[in-house]
Amino acid sequence: MTKRANPPGIFFPVPGNGERTPQYDERFAAILKTAAQIIADEGYEKASMRKLASRAGVSIAGLYYYFKSKEEVLYLIQYYTFDSLVRNLKDRLDGASQEPAEARIRLVVENHLSHFLKHLPELKVCARELESLKGDAYKKVLEKRREYYRITRKLIDELSAGSRQRLDSDMAALALFGMLNWVYMWFNPRRHSDLKRLEEQLSGIFIDGIRPR
Repeated sequence: MTKRANPPGIFFPVPGNGERTPQYDERFAAILKTAAQIIADEGYEKASMRKLASRAGVSIAGLYYYFKSKEEVLYLIQYYTFDSLVRNLKDRLDGASQEPAEARIRLVVENHLSHFLKHLPELKVCARELESLKGDAYKKVLEKRREYYRITRKLIDELSAGSRQRLDSDMAALALFGMLNWVYMWFNPRRHSDLKRLEEQLSGIFIDGIRPR
């Protein structure tokens, strides 16, 4: 089977019946984006495959060609999101391996914001709907989230090394992600149009709080 490029924002193979095509990939990504918006607006329980099909402009049968169930849709939104974040962050950190921990934590913030400010519905879904997943889907998404968390916590350990403060790295990592994940509640593209300034301010608030002194 010919290997196809993945849709924008999706970095591992998407499901497909038989040989995928670029048109399949594009439609898959578009439907998933529509699903994220519906779930973000209405919540997972109120979202339905019928509503998704109508909003995406496909038949119910056509929708089930791409996704087996509503549960699979939710799983794919969350897994793809965190897989993208982890892959992008690893690439950025590989290119900054000689930089101090402070600079690499700033990359974490930049990576997180640059992705989610383009995908606010996905952020809302990931922040609010993890517990709606069950079984293997829950475990796979949780492990991908934990991988992202472990990378960040390790950088926090590096930054706080030598500090006279008794820093709880787990608490610090949770505080950082709490700050970053809450942006969907207050972000206004008109007021916060300068992404670089926003990244610098949020990075500074966090780093100044844990920097050794």
